[in-house]
Amino acid sequence: MNKLFTETELEKAVENVAFHINGKLSYNLYHPKDVVFICVLNGAFMFFSDLMKQIEYPCQIDFIRVKSYVGKESTEINLTKDIELNIKNKIVFLVDDIYDSGKTIAWLTKHLVSHRSPREIIPVTLFAKQNTIVPRDLICGIELTDESFLVGYGLDDENGFSRNLPFILGDQNQD
Repeated sequence: MNKLFTETELEKAVENVAFHINGKLSYNLYHPKDVVFICVLNGAFMFFSDLMKQIEYPCQIDFIRVKSYVGKESTEINLTKDIELNIKNKIVFLVDDIYDSGKTIAWLTKHLVSHRSPREIIPVTLFAKQNTIVPRDLICGIELTDESFLVGYGLDDENGFSRNLPFILGDQNQD
């Protein structure tokens, strides 16, 4: 595997995402009690932690966990940990690691809307694959130009290791 993104490149991507979110929060003048950030575990935990340090507004956070991969293979989505906060009528920033096929974000959005009644859900990802149809309101840090399997910075390899790397490795070089 090659190093695709350095720590510095990831920091800049997180800063860019935070800039867009902070702008959205200030432009819309949401009340801090109305804003919740939800981290999709396990892959987004490092991105989420770094992102939250740059959000300029008071907010609540929670965590949700779904399992949608076995090794490198996408499988049926299973909820393994639900949120605990009441998000009824709140603005939810749903923070995930990568927008790949869109199945996970779509499944989580449907789950949260049908069971928790938020006012709005805004998807946020560190990465989005270029050859996917992304929601118009997706806030993304880096658009991928290839279909590499990514490892590091929260993303694990097919054996569940390497989430702790401070950079991203992948099978192919970015253009």
